[in-house]
Amino acid sequence: MNEKINVKAQEKLQKSFAMTDNMIEKFWDMWQISLGSLSWSQEQLETMAKKYLEQNKLAREESNKVMDELMKQVKNNQTQMQKMVQQAVNTTFENVDIPVYNYFDDLNKKVEALSKKINSL
Repeated sequence: MNEKINVKAQEKLQKSFAMTDNMIEKFWDMWQISLGSLSWSQEQLETMAKKYLEQNKLAREESNKVMDELMKQVKNNQTQMQKMVQQAVNTTFENVDIPVYNYFDDLNKKVEALSKKINSL
């Protein structure tokens, strides 16, 4: 009878070890799958981060190009505005008949005439 108990105990112990081995094997498989999933997730995040940084770089470069073009346009507009203002001022002064200017013009002509007379003496 003791032998039967010992045999049954050994069988139960062997079954227990077999179940433990099976459980450890399944546990190890779960760890491998989990680590594989984590690795895949990390690769996906790295890819997304690289794409994001690349898009930001392209956006910055494009923004710089737009700003350069805008600055060129502003400079051109400023130059055109200065020319227009200068033309307007010149046209205004050409069409204005101010007696003071005529007086100085007449005075210069008289001084030149007198200088010629003095030089001819």
